[in-house]
Amino acid sequence: MIEIFKTSIQDQHDTVKVVDALSSILPNAHLNFDLEDQDKVLRIQHPAIDTAAVITVVESLGFSCKVIPDKICTDTHNSAADMQAFWDASFNGHQTMWGFEPTQSAIIAKDLFVEKGIKDILVPGIGYGRNARVFVENGMQVTGIEISQTAIGLARKHYGHDMQIFHGSVTDMPFDNHLYEGIFCYGLVYLLNPEQRKKMIRDAYQQLQPGGWMVFSVVSRNSPNYGKGKEVGKHTFEIGKGGQLFFYDEDAVKQEFGDYGLTDFWEIDEQTNAVTNQPAFRFIVIKCKKA
Repeated sequence: MIEIFKTSIQDQHDTVKVVDALSSILPNAHLNFDLEDQDKVLRIQHPAIDTAAVITVVESLGFSCKVIPDKICTDTHNSAADMQAFWDASFNGHQTMWGFEPTQSAIIAKDLFVEKGIKDILVPGIGYGRNARVFVENGMQVTGIEISQTAIGLARKHYGHDMQIFHGSVTDMPFDNHLYEGIFCYGLVYLLNPEQRKKMIRDAYQQLQPGGWMVFSVVSRNSPNYGKGKEVGKHTFEIGKGGQLFFYDEDAVKQEFGDYGLTDFWEIDEQTNAVTNQPAFRFIVIKCKKA
């Protein structure tokens, strides 16, 4: 994702201080400054920008800082080609950018799958495999779907070749005719437009065995990053060229998952902000069971 900030940074000496300070919360981020612009622009590219934390850090150095629309990257299309280019660039630039620890959502899904005796799961948007590892370590066979060939290469490098990973967009599911005992999807679906989300959720449900479970984790409208960036649709905000982020609430969960075995959902904290020591995001964990 890309965020643009209007600041009061005046010279190159100041930019060095800002870069050093932001590196603690955004390791390997690409930061560019345009001090010739009247807005003294700071442009940040990183897959998971905590906007509030950036503002806090920059302001702690004595500079003003607020989000403004991107004057250059105004294209809000959400095609598979756009998303593949976005994620390939992100993984090429940042490699294993989220580390190797699984998300809280993945741990919740793992506990459910272990409880239900599930051994065969599909992970759409597997990335470089950090969430998949917790399933493999608990004796599950994992199949993934990933749009970025770079991410697939990283998964092979760090986790070997035991996992089958289909290269392609989740908008093109299914990639096989196999019915899985469980499906776990962290994030991802909120990056899609309404029709893509509807198709992806339906396709995932159709690939479940009878009695199978699927767990989705989506960003909540109670998350600190809600409303950041240009609004491109209802509760949907731009996160860079080719990217958009849809935020869920209770009604949206019921509307989109209600026809697909919805059994329960609740909010959790995901990730901790290194500066404020507060949760960086609020997510909604969604559980569905196929009859």
